[in-house]
Amino acid sequence: MNVACTQCGASIEPRAGERLLECPYCDTALVVDGGATLIHEVMVLTVTMEQVPAHLRRFLGGTSTIADLDKKARLEPAQLQYFPFWAFTVAGPTGERVILQPAAPSSLQGLQGLELPAGSTQPMRREITGEVPVVEPEVPLETARDWLVSKQGDVEVRQTVLYHLPMYRTPYSWQGRTYQAAVDAVSGKVFPADFPAKAESPFIGVVVLALMVFGLEGLVIQNLIVKLLVYVVSAVPILGIAWLTSRKV
Repeated sequence: MNVACTQCGASIEPRAGERLLECPYCDTALVVDGGATLIHEVMVLTVTMEQVPAHLRRFLGGTSTIADLDKKARLEPAQLQYFPFWAFTVAGPTGERVILQPAAPSSLQGLQGLELPAGSTQPMRREITGEVPVVEPEVPLETARDWLVSKQGDVEVRQTVLYHLPMYRTPYSWQGRTYQAAVDAVSGKVFPADFPAKAESPFIGVVVLALMVFGLEGLVIQNLIVKLLVYVVSAVPILGIAWLTSRKV
């Protein structure tokens, strides 16, 4: 089956099973999906290997993870790879925007609906990726389009491109367990697969304590002004307990 180059119109005959190819006439990088032939580009990385630990530890020290995880976690060596995304340029009330949908299975959180990070793109070339692994697209284009419609509604798609984004796979370990994450090599954003999250039960205990204290004070004290003053005084130690809980959990 021959396909037409989207740039020069030349007829190209891919080898059996070949999906990623290059036009021999104009050197345009292409991807074949079903009956469609699309442009294939790669984002140019801006985050170096040396900068990866700082990005990951910044995420590990955030509000979603357990206290001091950024200090206690042991980071494993990062590995660069190029991960595929179907990129849909859609029209909106404020102009065009590019929405990404993973073109390969992944356990990383936050990849669906990701907007194209600001950066430079180039036609996909082996000279750019070198020996770095390039993940092949496995999710069909039609499946990605169905997801786009289910999330965005009946939008006007003006262009579809296959992008390969450079991402550092960054495993780390804590208390004998290994966790997986990735750092976007263009924006530095972290995408975790899983992570040690803060336990909810201590915070629920603080809320229950606050309800009990304020409820008891409301029943016992009848004077409104005195009641408000007591509420303010009681809130101080409760807020202190909440703060200590957030630091320890």
